Amino acid sequence: MSVETKEAAARYHRKTLLAVADRLLTEHGYDGMNMNMLAKEANYSKATVYVYFESKDEIVRLLCIERLGLLKKELALVVGNDMTDEEKFAEIKNVLDEFVRDDRVYFDFVCASEHADGEVDGSRKALSDLVGEILGELSLLAPEEELKRRWYAYYGRVKTERMFA
Repeated sequence: MSVETKEAAARYHRKTLLAVADRLLTEHGYDGMNMNMLAKEANYSKATVYVYFESKDEIVRLLCIERLGLLKKELALVVGNDMTDEEKFAEIKNVLDEFVRDDRVYFDFVCASEHADGEVDGSRKALSDLVGEILGELSLLAPEEELKRRWYAYYGRVKTERMFA
């Protein structure tokens, strides 16, 4: 089997497992989904799942990155729009509310995640960098302290303050 064929097979299996994990996370939440359930639902052995992913957290981080990438694009459209800052904040809140409602497991995971410092795996760093990029784009509208004040008022300080760490 050629290297290209092996890589294509690995991409296929990872994509298949991520799609099943996304459905299970949506249905059962983070605590309700486990690697045994994922393997069974995807018709893979648990050992095979671990060939492609080191942990459930890695899977969730990769799905978070996918969702936050889409969120970042939506927020960039709002920030670049010809509206007043208050109108932009209102629209950003709507976009974030939709994310919190529709992708709750990923919002909760991002809020609970520690930001990457030092040596970390690629998915952890990528997620941390993406959160930083989103917050950086929003800082074009207001100073960080104003963003924090609004964010905490919307979504709760205790739950979300790690995002600003």
